Amino acid sequence: MIKSYTVATTEIDDGDAAVREVTAQIASLALQKNTVGLVLAHPEFVSSGVYAQVAGAFPFPITGMTTISHCTSGAAETYMLSATVLTSDDCEFSCGLSGPIPKQDCVEDVSRSNYGNVRKNLAGEPKLAFIYAPFYNTPYLGSCIAAISAESGGKMPIFGAAANDDHSAGMTGARVLFNGAAYDDKFALLLVSGGISPAFYVVSATEDSMVMPRIGVITKAVNSRMMEINNVGAAKFLRNAGFPVDEPGNNSGLLSSIFVLHIDDGNGGVCVSRIPHGVTDDGGILCGGDMIEGAVLSIAFNTQDVVLETAKTAADKISGSHSGGTVIMHPCLGRRYGLLSEPMAELKLLRKLLGGKFTCAASYANGELCPTSVNGGKADNRFHNQTLVACVF
Repeated sequence: MIKSYTVATTEIDDGDAAVREVTAQIASLALQKNTVGLVLAHPEFVSSGVYAQVAGAFPFPITGMTTISHCTSGAAETYMLSATVLTSDDCEFSCGLSGPIPKQDCVEDVSRSNYGNVRKNLAGEPKLAFIYAPFYNTPYLGSCIAAISAESGGKMPIFGAAANDDHSAGMTGARVLFNGAAYDDKFALLLVSGGISPAFYVVSATEDSMVMPRIGVITKAVNSRMMEINNVGAAKFLRNAGFPVDEPGNNSGLLSSIFVLHIDDGNGGVCVSRIPHGVTDDGGILCGGDMIEGAVLSIAFNTQDVVLETAKTAADKISGSHSGGTVIMHPCLGRRYGLLSEPMAELKLLRKLLGGKFTCAASYANGELCPTSVNGGKADNRFHNQTLVACVF
């Protein structure tokens, strides 16, 4: 069994005060034999040097990422640093940092190597993996989790997120946090073994928000580019269907939409969402993750109502299925943009619905990792966009 606690500070300008606050909170915790912390921080905690100071106050390993805003059971803030402390007598934790992730070449080798290095420190079989990863303009996390899934025998669920910041489209301030250091080119991996049986929840668009439901089949895709729908060039098909697709270099008509992929997985089907980024010179649509040939495509819009309705749906399912425990959630950064003038509304709602019953943390992500199912000894680990994912244990 894992017990969990939250420690947090909003002292972004005074490192000494932040250290005192966090140290006092840690001293009050009933830590067990094995302990680790999942840390979240606004990027300015890193640039100010306060994160490095505070990290030294933790007497156990910590890993996580920067995020534009997040909530815990106790607060929902933009400028906050927190750690969800996991401690157990019968679960073991092992964490490690990868080598540099190639920006052009395949990422499978560095992914497998990191898994092997972290796995060897556990006596038992890993039952859960957390990944915190840097943001790259070229989507790579689908390949990363596929390599680790294969290396682990396909049974281990993988959950996590890509880091983000609030300064630039290129996410130049986004960092992976590992103990006292911050990285923009390595991913952190935490493996958990022992008595843990996590459950997962994935929500994105609603059926009512799908303004163009099941309009066609993706007949050609190259990595994250959707090239053809029903054997017609993707951009041309969407224009003919009445969807406002811009010319290459202008993506204003796409970013408020969600591409929902209905995938026949042989087990009732799953849905995975993608954010379209723009039209490519060859008439394809560049998306935020790997596109899947054979998937049926629906188009939905990312609105405040959709974000809050799906957040409530996830929270209600979690609360109705679990009497307590730990909830780690990662809503997509794009969902926050859909909230317009109320950017904290989703986090405040999740805290209100779950914070009294669970130790919880929800942080915005620039790409979400979560299984769509864990059945028959197999975890269907997937990379998501425009989605809220949750892990409960």
